[in-house]
Amino acid sequence: MIDFAIKNAVVSHGCYLHPSISFLGLGLPENVLTASGMLSVAERKMLYNLALKSYSAHGAVIDAGSFMGSSVVSLAQGLRDNPKSQQFLSPLGFNTKPISSYELGYLPKPRNGSDIVRKFGDVEYRFGDSFLGILKESIAPYEELIELYAGDFCDFEWSGTPIELCFVDLCKTPNLNRHVSSQFLPNLIEDASFFVNQDFFFDRLPWIKVTMGYLHDYFEWYGQVFTSSIYRSKKKIPKEVAEFDPFTEASLDECLRFHDIHASAHLKDADKFRMGLSRSYLIAMKGKTAHALDYLKYVEEEFSHILDDEATNDRGNNFRFKRAFRQIEREVV
Repeated sequence: MIDFAIKNAVVSHGCYLHPSISFLGLGLPENVLTASGMLSVAERKMLYNLALKSYSAHGAVIDAGSFMGSSVVSLAQGLRDNPKSQQFLSPLGFNTKPISSYELGYLPKPRNGSDIVRKFGDVEYRFGDSFLGILKESIAPYEELIELYAGDFCDFEWSGTPIELCFVDLCKTPNLNRHVSSQFLPNLIEDASFFVNQDFFFDRLPWIKVTMGYLHDYFEWYGQVFTSSIYRSKKKIPKEVAEFDPFTEASLDECLRFHDIHASAHLKDADKFRMGLSRSYLIAMKGKTAHALDYLKYVEEEFSHILDDEATNDRGNNFRFKRAFRQIEREVV
């Protein structure tokens, strides 16, 4: 059993943090608070704080999955406010801007073609429409810091430059997850870089948990901010290790073992429930539908006390359980 406990952890609502990266009491600039996007205030503080206090210009900064700008603005403002900011226009002497921002530019419409419109802050967005204009407007004040790469992330290749901060919010498919691993992870700086995956403590996308469990020897876990999981590199990840995709190439038993290598003692029941749903999806995606449904029944029994939230939260625990059951039963995972 791996002990993920953090000594003197800083704990607050939705957060469990290594004290060296605590942002409790940290104020945020107004432009970071109001930047368009889905990130919580706590996650914006996390990114702003990492760029402000942990970044030392020894490598590049990655924002993969910038959406409308809240994450990349948090990083850019943190760099700008960092006392070492004069070094950032050319870290390590390489001729590029310190932050690389990657974004497809739209959220795909549902498979059934139905219209979905959601509000993100003050922005009303229809799935399928481009939001690149909003993102470009968000990052315009940081032109000297941010290079935007718009398009399919899998079409881009990383230059091999060392990476000091890497925030990822785009591992929505196994292919994207594999490309993140192969392109970025071998370039993390030993005993220095921070890697954050925004979709870790989430009820779907099990390949993320499998990948990070597979790579657990290379990282020290630094905490959780809502669905984000924070890691600090411990040793260099060989290219061949990063290029191996355990989700598609390992057996179900191996994948389950990797999936379950994560911090859990500190988790609230809602987080444990979502990780249980993720495990069910994993079993189904590896071709064991009946096994997945059996495990889902166990999850339902174990967390029945938090499944009565439908009246107060239309996308809460009950919604997520029903979605998982429906998708797994119909084999549309």
